[in-house]
Amino acid sequence: MSKKIGALLVLGAMALALILPVWAGGKKDAAPATQPAAQAQGPALSGKKIIVADANSTHHLNLYVAYEKGLFTKRGLEVEIQQTNSGVAAVVGGEADIVFNCPTGVITPIAKGQDIIIISQVKIPCTSVLVVPVNSPVKNPVDLKNFQIAGLSNTCCAVISIRDNLKSQYSTEFELVALAPGAALAALEGSTVKAAILEEPFVAEALLLKDGAGKLKYKTIFDGHSDANGDGVTDKNLAGENPPCRTINANTAFLRDRLGDAKVFIEAIAEADQIILANPVAADIVAIAHKYVPNVSEQAIINSNPKLGFTTHLDTQHLIGYAQALVNQGTIDKNPGETLFAPDFKGITW
Repeated sequence: MSKKIGALLVLGAMALALILPVWAGGKKDAAPATQPAAQAQGPALSGKKIIVADANSTHHLNLYVAYEKGLFTKRGLEVEIQQTNSGVAAVVGGEADIVFNCPTGVITPIAKGQDIIIISQVKIPCTSVLVVPVNSPVKNPVDLKNFQIAGLSNTCCAVISIRDNLKSQYSTEFELVALAPGAALAALEGSTVKAAILEEPFVAEALLLKDGAGKLKYKTIFDGHSDANGDGVTDKNLAGENPPCRTINANTAFLRDRLGDAKVFIEAIAEADQIILANPVAADIVAIAHKYVPNVSEQAIINSNPKLGFTTHLDTQHLIGYAQALVNQGTIDKNPGETLFAPDFKGITW
């Protein structure tokens, strides 16, 4: 064979290799058939808006960061945040799709068979602690006996934990005065209660307050960091060791019909978590928090943000424990156990 003929055969083989993909039904740079498009694109989206019923809280900062930084839109989601104090009821009734809420407020409707279920954690730990005046006579947990203490409600996670631990470990009970955080701090200021169970950033706000002489007015006790009686031993946290806080909860029909939307929503929240955790006091993060929660100072936000351990991983053991506490107090008849959690998110958030 001559060199000229050999060269022609090589060129012909190269040309054939280039046009074969076109004969096979696609462009020469088309993705191989062994890579399904659905797998590359991720969960299928409905194209419908996701309604999040929300009550303003820095504990929902990952929602606000995801929204303000476009983490939803870059994934093809349209999200609307509607401000309401009736978020759980809105989700149960189908007027909203998702709500960030204290888990005990969601466990009750789940136990009663209503259309809501837990899909993700928001943060761990719960930051609620006991706040007292710096001159409080309380030195040991037993000193809280018959105290009037302000707190959110009898079904608040922190109230449940602190009350149960006081009763089981110290045979001590207190009287709860049910008040929202801002009102609880005001009651403490007005001396109508002797202590308050506050969450961040209201704890940080209280710890910034000073009297006329410029001295700090309040301190925290029995929170795993304090030393109430001055014996040099750090107090145990009456709320427990790293108790879980808020959860992300969804309407069950929304999950059934738009599971892809829900999964991509959680992906965006997880990205927001990483942004916040990388620098919780970054100027843009603090600004977003203050935009949504303008009734607390920026300094309180700066002081409290590092305590907010955002995560999507559900602490199922402790959450089921909260359910049992609700059974014990007669709020629900039966502990739902793992049926509290969306089975479609097993292996994702739990």
